[in-house]
Amino acid sequence: VQSGPPSPRALTMRRLWVLASLLGAASAFVALQPSSSSRLSPLYANNPGAKKRIKTNERNRVRNAAWRSRVRTWTRKTSLAIEKGDVDQAKECARVATSMIDRATRRKIYHKNWAARHKSRLSKKVIALILKQRAEEAGPNADNVETSPPAAA
Repeated sequence: VQSGPPSPRALTMRRLWVLASLLGAASAFVALQPSSSSRLSPLYANNPGAKKRIKTNERNRVRNAAWRSRVRTWTRKTSLAIEKGDVDQAKECARVATSMIDRATRRKIYHKNWAARHKSRLSKKVIALILKQRAEEAGPNADNVETSPPAAA
């Protein structure tokens, strides 16, 4: 049984308890958003080397994503040029796409076999378009039109 006003310590404790309960209730309505720049915070790492690897991996992931995006963009541009039937644009886009694939492969973003396979598919499509255009220019009764890809010099 208390006979007088509450002590300052009791008031402080009561205020802290009310504040903590209000914050706890409010946090139920707040959605926590993970950081968009980092998948895993260095806080989860237990030693300095692991923290450094997390930072390095994140930096490389962003850099590799940029290179993959460039390769996909130029591959898509080449495919669109082939669909339109524009030989000159298809040749140029294929040249740039091949260069992008080679550069990304040198940076270990793609495996060398993946790069070779995709460059080969692109060049086959462009060569087929070139041969189709030659056949159309020669006309329907031209027998001497070269229908196979040009031989390597």
